[in-house]
Amino acid sequence: MLGEGTYSSSMIKFLKTTYLILSGISFVLVFGILVLFIFSYTPIGMSYSPNPVFTLNHGNITTEQNFEVIYSQQSPPVFNGDHLDFYCIQLEKFEFQSPKENEWIFGKESNPLFSEARKEISRMADIANCFDGETNAESENIASKIWSIHAGRNHLEGAVVIMYHKPTNRLLYVSFQT
Repeated sequence: MLGEGTYSSSMIKFLKTTYLILSGISFVLVFGILVLFIFSYTPIGMSYSPNPVFTLNHGNITTEQNFEVIYSQQSPPVFNGDHLDFYCIQLEKFEFQSPKENEWIFGKESNPLFSEARKEISRMADIANCFDGETNAESENIASKIWSIHAGRNHLEGAVVIMYHKPTNRLLYVSFQT
């Protein structure tokens, strides 16, 4: 009988030690995942490039030039992808990497969805600030390239639009999703 009690006692110590070790490992894993999650989805973990060459590439605009970001805004990342990001960029020249017909449209859009996208984008990104007081998104001085549009039945849910203002030689890149 004495041997059984010793065996039970050592088995309980072993189980207790194993439980404590596994609990500690679980805690460290959960805490680590939580820290990664917080770091990934908050402004703490965000890093922005002050050099938005991707904007020029999206617009098929030559990157072999001097350009300067006048102002920008980037939303923090969220689970559902909602965001509003924009860049106002002063260009040296408005030339294309490989010219494509009808890629950029100056003035009024014939497609009502594209027209609505231009107007919505201009409100969101403060077009007047970037284009020196210009507020009409379909002015003859403004060209746009509609990269993508996400639409619901009655409203725009998201878009990526690039606009160019001829008098100021500025580019406004806007990406949003709601």
